[in-house]
Amino acid sequence: MEVDVVTREELVATEITRYMDLLRVKKAQDKEKELDNQLRESRAKLESFGVTVEKLTID
Repeated sequence: MEVDVVTREELVATEITRYMDLLRVKKAQDKEKELDNQLRESRAKLESFGVTVEKLTID
C-alpha cells in the first residue's frame, strides 16, 4: 500500500500560496473577478488529483 507523505516544507509552501491568494483578493480592483479566477485555478488543481468539488459548498 502506497502512503503519501507531505513534508513540512510542502505544507509551508501551500500556506504561503494561500496567503498570497488572499492578499491578491484584498488588493484586487475587481474582487469578484479575482475570486472567480482563483476558484477556477483551484478547481483545476483539485480535479487533476481526482477530487470533485461539486459537493464542496457553503450554505
